[in-house]
Amino acid sequence: MKKHIKLLIFCLGFLSLNACYTLSGSSIRPEWETIRISTFPNYAPYQNPNLSQLFTNELQDIFNNRTKLNLSTDDNSDLLIDGEITGYQQSSVAIQANEIAGKNRLTVTVRVRYQNNKDESKSFDRSFSAYEDFEANLTLQQAEDALLDSILEQLTTQIFNAIAMDW
Repeated sequence: MKKHIKLLIFCLGFLSLNACYTLSGSSIRPEWETIRISTFPNYAPYQNPNLSQLFTNELQDIFNNRTKLNLSTDDNSDLLIDGEITGYQQSSVAIQANEIAGKNRLTVTVRVRYQNNKDESKSFDRSFSAYEDFEANLTLQQAEDALLDSILEQLTTQIFNAIAMDW
């Protein structure tokens, strides 16, 4: 009798966890196996020589760590992601009374082309952008490394959510 109760509790627990998972809104189907994420070239007018590789690696990492999809170089992969970095811009924000910027902002914009070879209705071509502010007394070169970590995390999370969560 105890064995049956334990089995029943295990089954109910498993079913409730499975229900929670399917309610998460993931639009990546379990039968999809491969994803190709191409290198994103940097076409922004202002260039950071490491940005293309940093962004591409971060995007590959988020899909590798959060899904069961296998990274592939095959054009016939279930999901294909490519695009380019189109913007890398510094601007002044928080203008003070004496018309001097209290902060500066670094904004990075990427264009993403997502092709879903299993469900074409999920495919898209759109731009994503993220920014971080930094103190006006710092140059972009002084603040850049710390800013990029946060900006790339924001961008890759936005892209992942648009693809994996259908947002």
